[in-house]
Amino acid sequence: MSIFSFEINIMKKFLYKLFAYITILCIITIILNFLYVRLDNFDFYVVDKFYKMPNNIQICNFGSSHGMYGFNYENFDKKYVCFNFALSSQTLSYDYRLLKYYEDNISEGCLIIIPISYFSFFGKGEIYDSNFETKNSRYYKILPSNFIKQYKWKTNFYMNNFPLLVEYSRLPKLLLGLNDTPMNEWNKTAETVNVKDDAYKAYRRHLIINKFDDNGKRIFDQDEIHALYEIIKLCKNKKFIPVLVTTPFLYEYNQCVQNYSPEFLSIFQSIITKVTNNTEIKYYDYSHDKRFLHDYSLFMNSDHLNKKGAIKFTNIVFNEVLGLGVAPE
Repeated sequence: MSIFSFEINIMKKFLYKLFAYITILCIITIILNFLYVRLDNFDFYVVDKFYKMPNNIQICNFGSSHGMYGFNYENFDKKYVCFNFALSSQTLSYDYRLLKYYEDNISEGCLIIIPISYFSFFGKGEIYDSNFETKNSRYYKILPSNFIKQYKWKTNFYMNNFPLLVEYSRLPKLLLGLNDTPMNEWNKTAETVNVKDDAYKAYRRHLIINKFDDNGKRIFDQDEIHALYEIIKLCKNKKFIPVLVTTPFLYEYNQCVQNYSPEFLSIFQSIITKVTNNTEIKYYDYSHDKRFLHDYSLFMNSDHLNKKGAIKFTNIVFNEVLGLGVAPE
């Protein structure tokens, strides 16, 4: 056998092995991707509720996790068509995109609840957040390309075909059963957590981290403020009825804000006042509501209602804000 023939045989064996390895890797990836899709039911990443969205929605809310966990419509579903558009860490600018894209699913005269959190108007903008790509990827499943911030066709392909390749770091927890679900989280109470420590960490995330410029001046996110005006404008054009709501917080969370940033609430309220004066819509502030302020059984942590708290709060909103009466808890 010549040296040339020997080298060809070596090359063939190498290519056969390479092909076999690639084939095995592809099969493993397909199997793991299948398992990932089947196992992953965490709403921060999976947005199955949008695939089941009803038509002729009469009452809905948008918002971040404060909206996602703060409203429970199960006591009203037989009387009204309701939907919760909120997702964890969702900004007002994405609230607007979702409202715009799904506006045909919403009935004229629909009551649109727009949750406003302390972090809603401040910061450098979500595209500068280190977690932006991960958070942004979920919208590839529910919005077209022109509605997605910094759209990338590769992310679109992976998220709609092989999401595992985008969110691979979460697979070990899923396979080991360590990935908690929204329902499990929602059923927890703040009595099981260190509320003071949780409140301080939440305060830091919401009011401090990435919220100041290099000179120590608080950053006003004009894009998010503008998005709120756009939401209200769209609502009025479509004859929806928008209202602004701040969900209840525990005393410890409010106390952190007051103790460490005593000037903040007046700044926050000044923006709300300007918006409501300019648009003539109503704002309902439940952040210090005494019916929730000290009741750990109604919260999953210092600033998020649990399921029991959401049912109670939704009843209050239906009665006091929307004037539609109270369903039995």
